[in-house]
Amino acid sequence: MSRFIVELATPADEAELRRILAAGPTPGAISVAFLREPNYFGDPASAGEFRQVIVIRDNDNGSIAGMGCRSIRLCSVNGRWMPVGYLSNLRLLPPVRGQGLLARGYEFLRELHADGRTAFYLSTIAADNQAAIAALTVHRAGLPAYHFAGQYVTTVLPLGRSQRQPASGVQIRPAGPDDMPDVLRVLTASGPGRQFFPCYQASDFGPDARTFLNLRSEDIFLAFRRQQLVGLLAAWDQYAFRQNVVHSYHGPLRALRPLYNAWAGLTGRPRLPQPGQPLRSLVAALPVVADDDPRTAAALLDAAMDARRGQGWDYLLVGLHESDPLLRALHARRGRRYVTNLYVVCWPDGESLHRWLDARPPYLELGTL
Repeated sequence: MSRFIVELATPADEAELRRILAAGPTPGAISVAFLREPNYFGDPASAGEFRQVIVIRDNDNGSIAGMGCRSIRLCSVNGRWMPVGYLSNLRLLPPVRGQGLLARGYEFLRELHADGRTAFYLSTIAADNQAAIAALTVHRAGLPAYHFAGQYVTTVLPLGRSQRQPASGVQIRPAGPDDMPDVLRVLTASGPGRQFFPCYQASDFGPDARTFLNLRSEDIFLAFRRQQLVGLLAAWDQYAFRQNVVHSYHGPLRALRPLYNAWAGLTGRPRLPQPGQPLRSLVAALPVVADDDPRTAAALLDAAMDARRGQGWDYLLVGLHESDPLLRALHARRGRRYVTNLYVVCWPDGESLHRWLDARPPYLELGTL
């Protein structure tokens, strides 16, 4: 009997799953652990409409040595709504790497894929995580094909002094409960202009939200031009169920952090937290603007940042694909940028659909990755 088995997680594995995430920080100048406290299964944002968590279990002691998540939700593909998968939280603890467990995990995933719920998946890998890129994208036997689909750029905007840009001729205000039907209409109408834009419904919002947990209507900022709703952007507080915690600093930043923090204190910029402390950040959700007007996008960013400045938050995280026209709204803003590679992942049965994809800018909801 093999020492390791691959199977679906159960509620009894919840604490172990959180341990695995904490033990697998991302590489880079600032190594960050993406935690799901206090309950891994209590994060509806990553669940999609269907979710399965795969674990690699050590038969010797019952502990979990690796994990991964398969989730599926309805998205726009070439302007048509169809189910799209997402592969996330892939972790394999260092002591068991190189033992063929990666291939076994994907073999089990392929068995799950046979349910026909989706033809292909999306996945992201940090651009500087060369070990993961090499392991997953070399067309190794048993693994699906990872087709590079451009880069996803996360900009970390400090909520220090205002970076307000010139007025764009739009009026910005927070949404109220009565605005939510209009918000949904804009999302449904604008979504097909982006590849993989989720099909959001009323159940994704509100006190019992299926996706946007803890996102209040007043956290969504609306842009109007001549009384016409032309854009929206939300400042989403996820701290109650998701945390980004600094694990360690590397390279010059490790030695220079005290000097940077002294300079930040003088200039009104957020300080870099100590290892083990969270990055107090909000997520810019639902960046949708009519006609992709960067001035409207900039005005929405200004409104969201001004409204949340001085409330205990240090950063606003904005995620956009490199081909997204709205990325132009961030070009003049000071902020650290983190780049991940986006991949379309498929077995042979999904290759024809992958080839069918057109050039619309891909959309990923940063707060649900």
